[in-house]
Amino acid sequence: MAEGDPINSSGGGEGPASPGVPPDKTDRKAYLEEQIQRQKRGESIDVEWVTDELQRIRREQIARIQTSQRNLRWIVTGAAILMLVLWARSGGVFDRGGFVTLGLVVIGLLAAFALRRGPRA
Repeated sequence: MAEGDPINSSGGGEGPASPGVPPDKTDRKAYLEEQIQRQKRGESIDVEWVTDELQRIRREQIARIQTSQRNLRWIVTGAAILMLVLWARSGGVFDRGGFVTLGLVVIGLLAAFALRRGPRA
């Protein structure tokens, strides 16, 4: 079965064609497919490369999540500032309960920051 297999016809396929140089995106996909086919046939796979690839993908995911969270923080901060400005323009500070509302907002913000940081060790 391995003799007529076009995936394994490149001579063994024990590792990337040029060790130490990470293949580009299309080569990584092709190499991963080759490793999956080798595993299905019961042959040994390049565990070190697969582990490195998994770590690379996890790093990319973490970077994307951090970027998204940072952008979301800016959006929420901007919306909060806009709401505060609109509230002040409508005379919210001069209402009878305006200072009470402002105090509750400040207490809520302090509680949110305290919960976000968690317990200090």
